[in-house]
Amino acid sequence: MPKSKALVARGNRNPRFAGVLLVGGLIGALTGVGAAFLLWQARGKRSRTAEADEPIISTGEAVNLGMILFGLLRQINDIARGK
Repeated sequence: MPKSKALVARGNRNPRFAGVLLVGGLIGALTGVGAAFLLWQARGKRSRTAEADEPIISTGEAVNLGMILFGLLRQINDIARGK
């Protein structure tokens, strides 16, 4: 059975589900690669300075970024539900 039919057979009757899931996954993957590239560039610029041993972002900044991303996902979910 093709994957798209398997997804529909599991309870989701919307035939566009597989396409939306694929597009969303590709957008997320490209965004992640872009973020990794920006961090890698920042690391390269910092390696030429005296602060090369310091992390690129602090723990607090990482937690803050995670909370922002969680809020973004909640907003996307609210839009999808029509709230």
